[in-house]
Amino acid sequence: MTSPRPGPRRARLAPLLAALALAAPLAAAPVDPAVAAEEPTAQVTLTRADVTATSVTLTGMVTNTGTVPLTDIRVALWRSPDLLLSPEAVAGAVTAGTTTPGTARVVEETNRDRLGDDPAQEVPPGATLPFTVSGTREALGLVHASATWWAGVDATARAGGRALQPVGSARTLVSASETPLPVATVVELSAPPRQVKKDLFIDDGLHTEVDGGRLDALLDAVEGSGTTWVVDPSLLAELEDMADGYRIRTADGTEAGTGADAAAAWLGRLRALPTGSGAVELFGSPDLPALAALPDEVLRTAVSAETDANAPDGLARVAVLDHPDASGLALAAQLGGHVVLLDSGNPHVHVRAGEVDALVASEETPLVPSSALLPDTALNRAAVRLALARAAGGELRWADSPEAIPADTTALPPGLVPATLADLAALPAHDWAPPPAQTPAIGALDAGGLGRVLELRDRMATYAAAAPASGVGEYVDAQTARAASRWWTGEADAQSAWLTSVEQRVALPQGDLVTLDASPRFTMTGGTSEFPVTVTNRIQDPITVRVVTSTDNPQRIRLLSPDPVEIPSGSASTVLVPAESAGGGVVSARVHVETADGHRLTPDREIAVETTNVGTIGWVIVIASGLVLVVTTAHRIRQVRRQGKGEDG
Repeated sequence: MTSPRPGPRRARLAPLLAALALAAPLAAAPVDPAVAAEEPTAQVTLTRADVTATSVTLTGMVTNTGTVPLTDIRVALWRSPDLLLSPEAVAGAVTAGTTTPGTARVVEETNRDRLGDDPAQEVPPGATLPFTVSGTREALGLVHASATWWAGVDATARAGGRALQPVGSARTLVSASETPLPVATVVELSAPPRQVKKDLFIDDGLHTEVDGGRLDALLDAVEGSGTTWVVDPSLLAELEDMADGYRIRTADGTEAGTGADAAAAWLGRLRALPTGSGAVELFGSPDLPALAALPDEVLRTAVSAETDANAPDGLARVAVLDHPDASGLALAAQLGGHVVLLDSGNPHVHVRAGEVDALVASEETPLVPSSALLPDTALNRAAVRLALARAAGGELRWADSPEAIPADTTALPPGLVPATLADLAALPAHDWAPPPAQTPAIGALDAGGLGRVLELRDRMATYAAAAPASGVGEYVDAQTARAASRWWTGEADAQSAWLTSVEQRVALPQGDLVTLDASPRFTMTGGTSEFPVTVTNRIQDPITVRVVTSTDNPQRIRLLSPDPVEIPSGSASTVLVPAESAGGGVVSARVHVETADGHRLTPDREIAVETTNVGTIGWVIVIASGLVLVVTTAHRIRQVRRQGKGEDG
């Protein structure tokens, strides 16, 4: 068995190798005492490892790193009988500080190699000789169909005429798989929300991203490699709004943005990509575990509605989760197609939690060999990557920055083949119990943030109903969904700045979008009349509103609601309220202002309405007076006639 200590392996060679050593010439030149004091050393470097269905071949070189010449340099193949089957076992091997116990038996002629043409030829310090050793998997005992093993070579040599001594060793991981292992690299095209409303942005950061920045570089990588990509429909909506002209907020107001052409060009390049290699994620890249922890479903509904409204046709849907838990996983399965976990702590590429399947991605580079046993070389990097992919079932890399995209997306190491998300989803799933929800939830929104978002949503809805031409109504759901973006996780200040900008756009001066003024008392002088009320628009957009009325005795006095009226920004309008009277007295009336679809904008204003019915009563008095006059006149005439007859008689 090989030694478990770190450093050069002192292999116990098989009897055949020992016999060869004993058969060496017994007559040797006298040993120089100065040379004998030197310890011969060499550096063994593996440059290639090939594993087929039947054989294992290691290729490398031996460099004399000592101070004395070496002769009769030999290397022998060894392997460990231990199977590294799980991702945890592979990860442990990568970081191990001591060599896994192994065997260095020589069972075939090709298991060993004597370097150079002449064993007696001296190899001076600094010189390098190549080697190749191989063996059949059956003879080496590597018969498992899918596994990873330690394998390597031990080097021996002579110095100063002495016997063979160990001078160096090297090891790597060799893996066998029945089929090539699928590898998918997904580039995420998403960005923090910046849109305030139509044609208005919080800053010009998105212009920077698509014009020589992060999103530009990500799209370059996708175009050059055919890599799978997933796009946030929120990003598409913002870029489409930019492409036809836009403005950005400044300290003094707004100014024209300069990225319209860059936005249009980036969108054109994206639309030219084959849809078969693309997918669409949920609108706004939402923090699904945070949404699942919130008691209100308004945000979830907004995410679903905006995804449906803005997702390009022909693209598969993907729900992406950071810090996933059971509730977030369930919500992802409800809202998305493929569920992708970015930080699950699970080493398998396809997992099943109850009834939910998910793909596990890594945003980091694959585990890099860095121990004394497994130095960081190109061969060992490929070996570790292949070993982890074999143990996990495949590999899913997730990149939201150019630095995270592997350089070998088009030329994978042997044993790995390009794949899609659907290919990975077809792999066998490993059962997994997701962690419980964190209390309090760590994510883009908590209960306090939810309250602010819901208040903003109500304000936007009211504003949009009063000012339909403002464009605010088009973005109620969109801004609600964006408020829960994963981009805000750990970025509370940036999230608050964006929310503040949206709030300022629909700010209600002194809490009032409109005001209503009216006299507290009104007197009717007839059966019908009109009395004036004044409605003032206090926002920056024209509004369309109506005055709504009621009384506590509509049988006596009835007020009619006038037609809706449009009021320019900052202006006041006098609205005449019709009134009808069916009797005298005083009635209490109430008036308030609503949007055309019934959103109340002002509280009730109490007005006392008095009616004397003077017109009707006046006619009664006139008629009665006339009757009295007629009767009195007729009576007087009769009296006069009687008096005249008496005088005549």
